[in-house]
Amino acid sequence: MRRWMSIVFIGWLAIWLLAPVGVFAQGSRPNPADSVAFEQRMGEQVPLDAVFVDEQGTEVRLGQFFVAGQPVILVMSYYECPMLCSFVREGVLAALQQITLNAGRDFQVVNISIDPLETPMMAAGVKTLTLQRYGRAGAEQGWHFLTGSEEQIRRVADAIGFKYVYDETIDQYAHAAGIVVLTPEGKTARYFFGIEFNVSDLRLGIVEASAGKVGNAIDQFLLLCYQYNPVTGSYTPAIMTILRIAGALTVIGIITMIVVLSRSTPGGNLPPPRESVPA
Repeated sequence: MRRWMSIVFIGWLAIWLLAPVGVFAQGSRPNPADSVAFEQRMGEQVPLDAVFVDEQGTEVRLGQFFVAGQPVILVMSYYECPMLCSFVREGVLAALQQITLNAGRDFQVVNISIDPLETPMMAAGVKTLTLQRYGRAGAEQGWHFLTGSEEQIRRVADAIGFKYVYDETIDQYAHAAGIVVLTPEGKTARYFFGIEFNVSDLRLGIVEASAGKVGNAIDQFLLLCYQYNPVTGSYTPAIMTILRIAGALTVIGIITMIVVLSRSTPGGNLPPPRESVPA
């Protein structure tokens, strides 16, 4: 009996001594999520000389896609991602399908794979499916899917504040969700986060990034009434601008009403009195 109790005591003692070591080892293991972020770096220049390979296997430079003064929607995702990346690309496609502006004519879309092991064949497959669903003429010249080396991918990701990390335990990349709208000069203009993108916000972001080169008069008017909120990544009403416009319209309305009433008042439009003729 004493021998059995000694064995149990030694076993419990071993558990108590080794448990803290195990907990400490587990707690000291770096969490990949701690290295994931999407920092807004407004006005940052992306490296236009960064070299990639397009879906046809041709070496290209990022600057080639900034054509004719068009803004660029930049998406950082990889093509064999089983979850988040596909949702982001789906969100971009769903939003652009509802915007009358066209990829290839008004703006460019560039998707850079963050996985340096992915191939142009993978990129080509994703592009084919995307263009089939987008269904607009000329889109093949405005929607691009690139692959590249770790060095070149990191150059672009660092410029836009996109932080990601490879998690060996699940053989996947941990990364944030969102897109960036770049100016025709290649500078960060607007960030939109998440996997679903507000159609109006994205359209205004494209128009604003183009400095008015795309869009119409209504878009320009809306940009007067709405301003980009970097905290929420969306456009919110510009209260002071709206109040000024409302005040101006009110003054114009009052003046118009006074003029109309003065003309319609009896006696307001009486003919001038005739001069009396002496008898």
